[in-house]
Amino acid sequence: MNSIKAGWIIIICAVLCGACKDRRPPVAYTVDIWDAHSSRAYSMDYHISNDSLSVSFIDGLVGGHDSVLLRRNLTAVERAEMEDYLSSMNIDTLRAEYINHAVEDGNQKGVRLQIGTKDKTILLSNVYLEEMKGLFNVINNVIGDKRYKIWYEKEVIPDFPRNTKM
Repeated sequence: MNSIKAGWIIIICAVLCGACKDRRPPVAYTVDIWDAHSSRAYSMDYHISNDSLSVSFIDGLVGGHDSVLLRRNLTAVERAEMEDYLSSMNIDTLRAEYINHAVEDGNQKGVRLQIGTKDKTILLSNVYLEEMKGLFNVINNVIGDKRYKIWYEKEVIPDFPRNTKM
């Protein structure tokens, strides 16, 4: 009877150790997004790190007031979702600027990605990049509240032509 218990314990330990082996160690990251709404005289700032997120309203009017709209710790599931997505991104392939010079206002975003030892700042100006949509989707899922969603829809932003320089 004791040998059966010992056998089950060994099997359970082996399964748990195998599951732990597949999991990568967490990588330190920080994501900062500046989402400008120039025609409405405000912007939204998003800050996500390994353990927390915050969403702030930045008032662009004289005498206006900035405010923190959301600030909370990430759950273990949210941390894993962010880590999984960010570890799959190759930020070295992203350029510093994607600008559609045919549009002066519109969709303006600044994104700073610090993943491990890598640091990349990207300006998106009326250009749609699938890589950024994936990132914004993950962040929107983590935020949860639709009021603070990062809007970045392919239907209203032109695709970035990969074979030309803008």
